[in-house]
Amino acid sequence: MLKKSTLTAPQFLLGLKLLAILPPVGIGWLIYLSRWQWLRLFRHPKNIWHDQMLLFILLLLGITGLNLNHHDYRSVLLSAMMLIVLMNLWLLCRQSAHLITLAQIRQFIIQFGVYITISGNLFQWLNQWITLPNWVKFLVGDLLWGYAANQDRLFGSAYNPNDACFLLLIALGLSLAQFKTPTALDRLTSRQRLLNWLTVGLLMLGIYQTQSRTGLILMVILVLWTSYHLNWRYGLLTTGIVGLISALALNWLPRSYSWETGLTSRLTIWKNSLALFKDAPWLGVTYFGFAPQYLKLTGTYVPHAHDILIMLLASFGLLGGLGFLALVIANGWAFTKHWRRPTLPNLRYFGMTLPIILAYGLTDFVLSSLQVLIIVLILVAYWRYEQQHPSFSTTI
Repeated sequence: MLKKSTLTAPQFLLGLKLLAILPPVGIGWLIYLSRWQWLRLFRHPKNIWHDQMLLFILLLLGITGLNLNHHDYRSVLLSAMMLIVLMNLWLLCRQSAHLITLAQIRQFIIQFGVYITISGNLFQWLNQWITLPNWVKFLVGDLLWGYAANQDRLFGSAYNPNDACFLLLIALGLSLAQFKTPTALDRLTSRQRLLNWLTVGLLMLGIYQTQSRTGLILMVILVLWTSYHLNWRYGLLTTGIVGLISALALNWLPRSYSWETGLTSRLTIWKNSLALFKDAPWLGVTYFGFAPQYLKLTGTYVPHAHDILIMLLASFGLLGGLGFLALVIANGWAFTKHWRRPTLPNLRYFGMTLPIILAYGLTDFVLSSLQVLIIVLILVAYWRYEQQHPSFSTTI
């Protein structure tokens, strides 16, 4: 049975393409491909101790199991099922790193970002002329999940503008990473350079159209970092241009009228989420128990804590939060070590993407989207593979 279900590169790539164009189908296909991963894992249990991400997921699963006698059994069972799916998807992504090159993954994510921008504008134009059935909008990712006020913001096939912005930032980081080495630029033809700049422009336009304030700030940081890395003169020029545009077009910035209101709303959600954590400090309220408990506490429905660490603390308690911090510190230390002594040929791509997960996670919890979560798992899986097999990695 396991031989028949052996993963192949075309199967995984098909799942990624469907993930971008028909998200529910792509998610379902990738979950189907991962269905026997847990069985392979427990046939070789020694491999568990060499995988930090897997240990973290198993920790969250154990914490959820311990909550069975403390919280509603339905939220516990749903949370456990979600974590089992997460574990299988992680093992699938880990396996894919042995089948598909980082160059292919990079190309896919950038194309995904471009598709979000183009499809988002196309859907917005189309919705002015015809009303598509909700099942069609759900199938193509154009059905908004979240506040109705976000309807005018671009989200393409990602269901939510904040999730779309995160995916666009990852794509932008991968696109800009190739500009960080003059030798890489020299290898490009004039046509390739034009195409790359056009791609960067489309991704930046998409980020602006999502109207994410955090996304805009991170976009500027990515552009400035790339400029200074190339040449300090480019950096100063870019800084001057960004400063001038910001001064002249302050009122054109995304949702500039509601920055203070947005910050106040976030602070309130974080305060209430930490109150949930204080009520269940060791084991949390479970992942699917967060929204009901938040509603019970405040009378307001909020699906998540809008912060990755606070969400983990509220859902999985101190043990889950400490596990996450340990995961971040261990990988941060490994990245710093490799950065000081460059031994990984593709380190710049991870340097321009992995920090975005944490930076964006300070103001939102986009990992609640399976579409986003799968992309994050792929990046982390390739970061793991790059560290373990540096001699097999090729510079892209």
